[in-house]
Amino acid sequence: MVIKMKKINFKEKIKSDDFDYCFGKPRIEMAGQECLVDGLQSILEYTDTKIIVSLGTKIITFFGDGLHINSFTREGAIVEGNIISMEFSE
Repeated sequence: MVIKMKKINFKEKIKSDDFDYCFGKPRIEMAGQECLVDGLQSILEYTDTKIIVSLGTKIITFFGDGLHINSFTREGAIVEGNIISMEFSE
């Protein structure tokens, strides 16, 4: 069995569609009862039924039951709980 490997030329221009994730841009990812929010700048409101976070130019409002932030770093946060809906605004 022969496996051919592509040689990487670092001088080639990297296109943004070469990656699943665009660096420097906000990103959210849902899995079960968790929502990963990258690019988080601040938490505007925090209750067990509503969490509002700012991503700079965008604001995300989480509505649900038993909401809490499980992890918070300078890169982002993980919102957990029974997330019923999310609202996006500027």
